Amino acid sequence: MPQTDTVTKKPSLVLRLFVALLLIAAIAGGLGYKKFLQIQVMSAQGSIAPPPISVTVAESKSAEWNKQLKAIGTLIAFQGVNISSEVSGIVKTINFESGQEVKTGKVLVQLDNQSEVASLQSAKAQYEVDHSRYQRFVQLKDENFVAGNVLDEQVSLVDISRSKISIARAALAKKSIKAPFPGKLGIRQIDQGEYIAPGATIVTLQSVDRLLLDFTLPESNFKDLAVGQAVNFQVRSYPGRSFAGKIIAWDPILDENTRNVSIRAEVDNKDRYLAPGMFAEILVEGTQKISVQTVPETSIFYNIYGEAAYVLEIPEATETNPTPGYILAARQIDVAYRVDGVAGIRSGIKAGDLVVTAGQLKLYPSLHVVIVDDVPEYQQPTQ
Repeated sequence: MPQTDTVTKKPSLVLRLFVALLLIAAIAGGLGYKKFLQIQVMSAQGSIAPPPISVTVAESKSAEWNKQLKAIGTLIAFQGVNISSEVSGIVKTINFESGQEVKTGKVLVQLDNQSEVASLQSAKAQYEVDHSRYQRFVQLKDENFVAGNVLDEQVSLVDISRSKISIARAALAKKSIKAPFPGKLGIRQIDQGEYIAPGATIVTLQSVDRLLLDFTLPESNFKDLAVGQAVNFQVRSYPGRSFAGKIIAWDPILDENTRNVSIRAEVDNKDRYLAPGMFAEILVEGTQKISVQTVPETSIFYNIYGEAAYVLEIPEATETNPTPGYILAARQIDVAYRVDGVAGIRSGIKAGDLVVTAGQLKLYPSLHVVIVDDVPEYQQPTQ
């Protein structure tokens, strides 16, 4: 009896394992089929092309542009000096006011000159004595009462006394300090009765009807320079206002350290808006014309390669898509200038290309797009 019970139990365990395996296989098959259906649905959805994105565009246009060179410089006086005395002395009179306009030869300061006046009078008196004696010797020589060598010595004495007069006059003239050229005086640095030493500054004198503008450009721009070339610049005292000048010269030797060329331009300043020492932001009109394509500045964006723009292209037609629309192409560009919202492009864009003017952040290459107009004009409602 015990042996019979053991034999009858074994088929029951195998059957239970077989049924469990069948159930597991059925569940796995059901889940796999469900996942397969989901993948098929996702594939079908992915094969549907997304709707095109609306963009606004502008057409690039060809233009000629004079190459412009940017620089910074400083305005200096056409002529400018610190008026000083060549000799020492006490200030007797001051004949100017600070900021006064003066002409050439105007006596600005008179130093005490009593000793120089006395020296000049003494030299003149000596000359009169020597010259009078010379005339008497000439008469006596005609009568053979004076030897020739005595007369020659007297001639030398006359010349010496005459030179002493010139020396005294020069010393006297140095006591009168005059304006060497017309211009505008600065602030007075001396007072009446003050003792001044040689070389001490009395006042500055600047000729400001014309100014000079000094600046530098890199060596690569040396070939673009020409005498008479136009220069436009701005100063901080007059924001938004532009002043004009023209190049008159440049240094033929470049700086050994910076490899820059020093340039000088002339500026008319009859209206006295400008002053020496002002800092200038300069734009030099180049002599070479460059062909560019003009586009709105808003069409330019930046990527890892530099400046770029989205251009609309039409792909080739196919049997499945005989009328393809526009797609985007990102092109790297070389921007020559930006002026008043318009950019000039040297390369990367051709004439007639349609460039996207707004919303570049949401775009990417090969994206399908459609062109839309800008904000529609306001229509007045009818009564």
